Amino acid sequence: MPATLFVKPRRRIDRVFIHCSASDVPAHDSVDVIREWHLARGFDDIGYHFFIHKNGDLSPGRDIERTPAAQHGHNLRTIAICLHGLKREKFTAAQEKTLQALCSQINEAYLKQVSFHGHCEVSPKACPVIDYKRVLRLDAYGSLGLESQPVVSAAGQTDDLPRLTLGDSGEAVKKLQSLLHVTADGDYGPETLAAVKAFKRQNGLYPSGIVTPQVWQLLMKPVLESVRTVELSALPDLQTGSRGPSVAFLQELLFIRPDGIFGPATARAVRAFKKANMLYASDLVKKHVWKLLLDLRSIEHYA
Repeated sequence: MPATLFVKPRRRIDRVFIHCSASDVPAHDSVDVIREWHLARGFDDIGYHFFIHKNGDLSPGRDIERTPAAQHGHNLRTIAICLHGLKREKFTAAQEKTLQALCSQINEAYLKQVSFHGHCEVSPKACPVIDYKRVLRLDAYGSLGLESQPVVSAAGQTDDLPRLTLGDSGEAVKKLQSLLHVTADGDYGPETLAAVKAFKRQNGLYPSGIVTPQVWQLLMKPVLESVRTVELSALPDLQTGSRGPSVAFLQELLFIRPDGIFGPATARAVRAFKKANMLYASDLVKKHVWKLLLDLRSIEHYA
């Protein structure tokens, strides 16, 4: 199995869905067969991006740059993975190992900002049959619990996370700035220092300007997934792909089902709320949006 299984597409990805082929017939253990099935159903290609064979081999399916045709109503901004199999006891350890490696690389490529789901979560089906939550060690919000596998960049270098402090410069500083949502100019200056200190303070760390491995680890996780508070300064910025109690809190304020996953329905509700209040109708929830929600909802009972 090659070390690099996943190359990040240009299109936006928020979720990854796991499927099964619904067959244990050896002759069906083929991307070409699945493609024939899907073409016969009127698709223009196989619906899945990846196919995992019984022996653990991984085959490419649909072009990763194209939206899948795999989970009706939930295809946009997703990746679809299919394992060959039907009966739970007939899926193999080799398939599980390949699924873990592939999902780890996807997770790393997106800085742990994507969530992982079974087809059964959005359709009244048993698919993918396999106990995917156990295999991927998923939490209640679809966050991957596996140790990350190294991902090779386009330049062929493995991403590293160096110790940084005021005065440093380079690509690692740009990555830090992007994660902190400040100007990504590659120079660790006063703006970046203030953002690092604020982030560390928000996460209960001594607010120095040194970026340690612990800080990198916190930055690479889904945005402050454990935050649920009416203290405005502690509420995180959220957008499509975020998940956790802070998202569930936001959903309650928007009067939609609080599942803790910032998906299309939450994005629509956020855009509608912002538009109704004369704000630019994006899916981004920043401090001024939180403040408006808290003021309008009068939710002292959440304190």
